[in-house]
Amino acid sequence: MRKLIIIFLAVLLCFVDSVTFGVGFLKFEREFSGKGSSNGFFGKDINVAFDADGNTYVADSQNLLIQKISPQGNFLDQIPKVGETTTFKELGDIAVDPTGNIYVADTAANHIAETENPKIYIFAPCVYKFNALGEKVHTYFVGNVNVRPKTVLPTKLIIDEAGKSAFAIQSPGYDRQVKIAVNSDSELYILDPEKTKVHKFAADGEKLMSFSSYGAGNGEIDKGASDIDVDAEGNVFIVDTGNHRIVKFNSEGEFLLNFGLHGRDDGEFTKPSSIVVLNNGNVLVKDASTFKRFNKKLTIGDILAASSAAGELADPLSNSMMLGSGILSNPDSSFDRAFNDFPTTQSQLVERVQLLEEFEYLRRYEGYYDEAGKDADKDIDADLQAETIKSTYWHRVISRIQHFDANGKYLGRFLYSVDKQNEQDRDLNFLTFDPFGNIYLRDGSDFTIKQYSISGFTIKALQANGFFNTNFSTFNNEMLEDYEDVDKIPELQDEIGQTRLSNSLGMIYNISEKLNFAFFENPTFSKMQERYSILSKKEDSYELGTLSFDNRTEAFITLVTNPNPYKYKEFNLYAVKIDGTTDLLKEGAYPELNKQKETDAGNKHSYGFGLNWDILRKNNTNINFGVGYAEDNPAYTSRNFVREYFDVTGDKYQVFASRNKKRSFKSNLTIRF
Repeated sequence: MRKLIIIFLAVLLCFVDSVTFGVGFLKFEREFSGKGSSNGFFGKDINVAFDADGNTYVADSQNLLIQKISPQGNFLDQIPKVGETTTFKELGDIAVDPTGNIYVADTAANHIAETENPKIYIFAPCVYKFNALGEKVHTYFVGNVNVRPKTVLPTKLIIDEAGKSAFAIQSPGYDRQVKIAVNSDSELYILDPEKTKVHKFAADGEKLMSFSSYGAGNGEIDKGASDIDVDAEGNVFIVDTGNHRIVKFNSEGEFLLNFGLHGRDDGEFTKPSSIVVLNNGNVLVKDASTFKRFNKKLTIGDILAASSAAGELADPLSNSMMLGSGILSNPDSSFDRAFNDFPTTQSQLVERVQLLEEFEYLRRYEGYYDEAGKDADKDIDADLQAETIKSTYWHRVISRIQHFDANGKYLGRFLYSVDKQNEQDRDLNFLTFDPFGNIYLRDGSDFTIKQYSISGFTIKALQANGFFNTNFSTFNNEMLEDYEDVDKIPELQDEIGQTRLSNSLGMIYNISEKLNFAFFENPTFSKMQERYSILSKKEDSYELGTLSFDNRTEAFITLVTNPNPYKYKEFNLYAVKIDGTTDLLKEGAYPELNKQKETDAGNKHSYGFGLNWDILRKNNTNINFGVGYAEDNPAYTSRNFVREYFDVTGDKYQVFASRNKKRSFKSNLTIRF
């Protein structure tokens, strides 16, 4: 048993060293904010930026307010000031330059020059610039807003700032969201995702250039690019969400490189959404690649049944050898069942990693599904979702943040998991990064913000899911029989009592989003006493006592070698160890009349190990290979035992022993094409 654990842990450490290299986890630092409208509290939709001193700037689109928060989470200032009327319409992305100027995206109306009586305004996306005191300095418009329309356009009648009637043009997409970033020279970059353009402005508001175009080639981006950032040299990084990559330009708008492919492996992206250039020049990227680990058993008994590999426990009264409770009545069938059907048994214990976009998962756990790019009614499956969560023991959603150098070389990844059954944490969602490498998650219910730093790989209890179950039972049976006479005095009395204690301990540990370790331990102790008395013939009466102990240990390693749902591959390694001992004493109930007795000492020591490996999944060809070795000891009985018989005088007259084992090696190769 000890050797089995040492070998298995050694293999596990090899996996940890080779597979999880570069993996880090998030360390909780602080919590601040909440639901509200001022002094450090915000509405639902916010955008966040940070300055060099660690202050946080929050653009609150619901309350049309910009707030400045200290590194400790305390309210410092706001725009507009208390008592001032806001001119904001729909606040969006926000940025802060090295001198403390604040930039925030919004929608505004620009007066088209040379239009009077009435004036004509055109609405368009814009970026407001405020100085460190909160005074408006400049307004940057996205697109050309100073040209009279060449065609007839529908307009709206408005009242301008002078209180006079005017007309306003609201062209399609006038209120579209833009993303912004500022370099060390206070030059502003505006990413227009819908138009697939990046606009660069000087610190004084002069437009310098526009670059990028629609497509999937070099220097091109797809519609819906989701983020932008600038490094110390002025290089521009665009999160090209639709093409599942990052596009890098220099400060002159010239294409430099792309990095990232569509996928879920290291250095690959599935709809990247956020980027930050750290102070050391490295880059962090958050994408939608999300993994779940959950186990939805209806009862604890289902888990215990799986952990014992469907082994049938013997009834002491039906066992002809009278070896007691807790002994496998047919060890050959139960052990072989675990051995032969390991992939099925293991999948009952630790379900394979599934992906969040799977229809059934979305329907059951998120309450909706995606159809033609539109979310259906999220309440359609509310009852199903609630029922599923109630019947689920463990449910964690694992997300990752990938780390690259300035040239797109993959450096590692950082993981965080959200326990969907934790009432406080189940609604945590990614919010943003800061340039110091801290990660911010926000609670979708109470709007609190949690800050995390990045720590190295450590074994954390937080990553584990476990259970412990104990069962204690006892019974006493008494039987009286009266034979062929006229009195009512019984001739036979049989009393049987049994006590049984069974414990089950299980642990499932998520070492990473790809590597999973599971361990199960199931010890069982039982004691049985029987007194069989023939009152008219006491010398034939006897007492029987049995002590039995059984233990089953199982360990599993599951490694996802390719998380792509269309090329999904796993490597499973398992080990099973079964031990058991039994001691039996059967002797005369009245030793002074009969010293005849029988003693039994039995033991069981069986083990098995093996692997199951998805070797290839390419196009329509799937190759799976499995191999396993088992030594069942004994092979044909409940125990290898030594039985000793003593006659009525107490002398030993016979010894009977059974010692046998079976060694099995089995393999399979499955090719599907």
